[in-house]
Amino acid sequence: MNRSKALSFFPVLVLAIFSASACSGPKGSILCVGAACGGGTGTVAVTMVADTLPAHPSLLTFQVTISSITFTPTTGTAHSVTLSPALSVDLMRLQSDSTFLGTFKNIPAAQYSSVTLVLTGNANITFLNDTGTTLTTSATTNCPTNTVCPFIVAASSNPVATVSYTVTQNAVTGIGIDLNYANAVSISGTTPTLAVNFSNTNVLSAFTLPRANSNLASGQLDLIEDFTGVVTLSNSTATLAAATATGRGSLAATANSSTIFNSDPSQKLCLTPTSGQVSSCVSNNQFASMDVVLNSDGTLSIQEMEPLLGTLQDTVEGLVVSINTANTTQFTMIVTDLVPAATNSLIGSLHVGDGLTVNLASSVNPFLVDTKDLPVQSNWNSIFLDFSAKSDTTAIHLGQTVAVHLTSFTAASGTTLASSQVDTVTLRWTRFTANTLSAASPQFSINAFPSFFNVTGTAQVQSFSTTNLDGISSTANLVVNNPLAMRALFIEDPTNTANPAVFAGKVRQH
Repeated sequence: MNRSKALSFFPVLVLAIFSASACSGPKGSILCVGAACGGGTGTVAVTMVADTLPAHPSLLTFQVTISSITFTPTTGTAHSVTLSPALSVDLMRLQSDSTFLGTFKNIPAAQYSSVTLVLTGNANITFLNDTGTTLTTSATTNCPTNTVCPFIVAASSNPVATVSYTVTQNAVTGIGIDLNYANAVSISGTTPTLAVNFSNTNVLSAFTLPRANSNLASGQLDLIEDFTGVVTLSNSTATLAAATATGRGSLAATANSSTIFNSDPSQKLCLTPTSGQVSSCVSNNQFASMDVVLNSDGTLSIQEMEPLLGTLQDTVEGLVVSINTANTTQFTMIVTDLVPAATNSLIGSLHVGDGLTVNLASSVNPFLVDTKDLPVQSNWNSIFLDFSAKSDTTAIHLGQTVAVHLTSFTAASGTTLASSQVDTVTLRWTRFTANTLSAASPQFSINAFPSFFNVTGTAQVQSFSTTNLDGISSTANLVVNNPLAMRALFIEDPTNTANPAVFAGKVRQH
């Protein structure tokens, strides 16, 4: 696998985040409305995924905000649910992950034909122009080739998912909404112009949960992975709330005897947890991550949980888009998440979607790796050390997602990006889509990486018994030459010959 360590970078504007909801029920149901269904109301639990990236440009972040959802019956009056506050989510996470849009009660029992997402504000995109020519993004703005640029457009259209589903009295219906990136984002015209249109046909589709072919257990509808936030505990329930006012909301789930507790990347927290007791692993006001199961009764259970920070401190997570080849202490990232310090935060002017120049302090700690429960260190220690034993950018590669702890910060000014000095770098989870080159288990191969990786050739991917599968029952059943999406740790050596280089926490193929 060959790699270049340089991409030009263009100042990036703020992104918001996106969340949506929709619903659908068992297909092939007999038409019924109101009393014909027994009257009363039912509950709809909704998650969202995405697929089919456009050929160009290479999308890095993509945010939309949803204010309400309309459920339209086959006959009768549509039923709308207002999301208060409105929810946002970065759609690029949905390549591999599902996001939880909500459990909606008091939906009139009936046969339904569609779901409409009511969008507000702007669609905010950050992209790498890999088209080979300058792209027009507005009447006054262009994006040169091989440059990372922002694109903001009013999200005035309300996409509709046409799907037949039944809401039954006193029952829970699980629905997944699937957004097609390529049907929403396009390039057209003799002067290539980037456009976003949510009114296009087939921007949204829907399916009944659980999706066919996965390693979910009986009674599980979906899995919401790597949801991060500030911890609030109440008995065996943990609520994680976004650390910033991003609109990403909060998620509350309950631990049980099957919950896996993992220590933090520095191996200082959650070292001796007690089965089923979430308070034995995390504490109030810590910053943590959890994987959550959406159950068939609409409840949420914690599958896996780990603290990430013992105290709230200025921490920025982002996608590496440029590495200074002349200086092994500097790289640039696109911000995807923010954790401000509890007091006297330095990063008040920084937003999701901004570019950040990262400068490694001379006293930087050895790098950390957030492995969750993957045995990367024990089984591939030499590859693990390609990141964890380093303290400069010889460990950093384009396409990696890292979290950095800031010790100083300079706000952006004009065309100059914000910059920071950091003393800790932690490898986190990159979400991306590539091509299936060979199918096998537990190790398979991929090629055709997204262009922001700047990778040519192939890479070996290691899966595990704990790797979450969606759309396939085994990686041996992957369809060769079809796209697949992953949430994975990406670790390479300085010569780009690590084998494997990708460690999969999630594999999805539509």
